[in-house]
Amino acid sequence: MITRNQIIHYTSDELIRVSIALTTGIVEKARQRHNLSPVASAALGRTMTGAALLAGDYKNHEGVSLKVAGDGPLGAVHADCFDTNKLRGYVDNPQVDLPLKVNGKLDVAAGVGQHGQLTVTRFTPEKTTYTSQADLVSGEIAEDIAYYLFTSEQVPSTISLGVLVSQDYTIAAAGGFLVQALPGAKDEDLARVEANITQVGALTTYLQDHPNGEGLIDIILSGMHFKELYRQNLYWRCTCSRQRFENALLSLRQEDKEALLKDPQVEMTCQYCGAKYVLSHDELAALYEAAAQRHKKN
Repeated sequence: MITRNQIIHYTSDELIRVSIALTTGIVEKARQRHNLSPVASAALGRTMTGAALLAGDYKNHEGVSLKVAGDGPLGAVHADCFDTNKLRGYVDNPQVDLPLKVNGKLDVAAGVGQHGQLTVTRFTPEKTTYTSQADLVSGEIAEDIAYYLFTSEQVPSTISLGVLVSQDYTIAAAGGFLVQALPGAKDEDLARVEANITQVGALTTYLQDHPNGEGLIDIILSGMHFKELYRQNLYWRCTCSRQRFENALLSLRQEDKEALLKDPQVEMTCQYCGAKYVLSHDELAALYEAAAQRHKKN
């Protein structure tokens, strides 16, 4: 079966909305790009999936950046979702490995740490941007995002995120869902959804058996009247480019530019995607000379 990286949005007559994100291929791409350990794969996979679920305003091409900065050995976990469907991310210490928990699960909370902050930045193409923070409550990421949504955005939410790593370290399954109450939702309907969610069981087990999330919405909104609003493919993408690399070099102080010109070449690696950009000494000198000439003309 061909699995798809995609996000699907639903709404019900009972004023409950649900988004389901399937991200197995994207998390595997991140694992390969950054040579992630299993616990780092799980932490970054959950965070990227969470970013996709939070970027729910597909009509305005909303973007969301998440930074999970705890006191664990992984350091900060960074994820961006822009245009509501393009994902990228990285972990400060991607090769950190930890013993499994007693139940055999990856110990993401120990890797992230339980003390720190989740920072969420929302932005749109119109450059409307705002950033807010919430304390970490568990380091498991899903619980931390749910706490953020309740305390910072006052939206009662249930979020489930999961990444299953195979014995060969490849990603067997990854995804998540976000359930939110719209204004006017009844407590009894919310309680019914909570009961329905318990029937899903372990999310990664469900996604391993149903790679494209088949039937998941029917379980979550069982007994309700719902419809699909919108679905779109998700992609691993980065906003880095050679032009941005050159602009960064042009923004340096004069003494830093002169120091770089003493080297045979300059190399920069994008933290988000691992892409490398290299300029030879002659190319760098020409870049600075062209900028100087433009400055003189102006």
